Amino acid sequence: MNNPSIWQPELPEHLTDTYPADLTALIQAQSLTAALRAIDASFSVRLLHLGATHCDILFSDGLTITTPDNGFGRDVLLCLNDIPVVWARSLCAADAQNWRNLLDCGTRPLGERLFDGSLPLTRSAFEYAILPETYRFNGFEKPSFLARRSFFDLQGERLGLTECFLPALQSFV
Repeated sequence: MNNPSIWQPELPEHLTDTYPADLTALIQAQSLTAALRAIDASFSVRLLHLGATHCDILFSDGLTITTPDNGFGRDVLLCLNDIPVVWARSLCAADAQNWRNLLDCGTRPLGERLFDGSLPLTRSAFEYAILPETYRFNGFEKPSFLARRSFFDLQGERLGLTECFLPALQSFV
């Protein structure tokens, strides 16, 4: 599967030059959940999807999934004051039982579990991309201004996590 977005190891230069330092720091935070909770606003998670899904352009060059339809994923909106500010997708192979169990956390943020220190996992470095405007998330009509992704490895299984920053986030920092 071809990946038309260009994932880079650094934030695009125009963002670091034109966006407030608080926003670029938030975008680069190891735990986005913790960073969003530190903002003076009510944080919540809105579950959009949990279950069978396909591998898409967000992960096609970072996950080994035997067939395009053999994935298991979770899509959520991270909200501040009930306003969606981040759309996040987590994806693993359908048979990755460790990750499937972790992803089945309802409206609790996945970051709580990933960063509580209880899991023997490793995380890749962040990669950043400006996604094409035509890429829409589960019917959510607003394009993101930036996406970041990383991959987690746990006991031989891999999880991809992509977080797409929505324009409304800028009004909170």
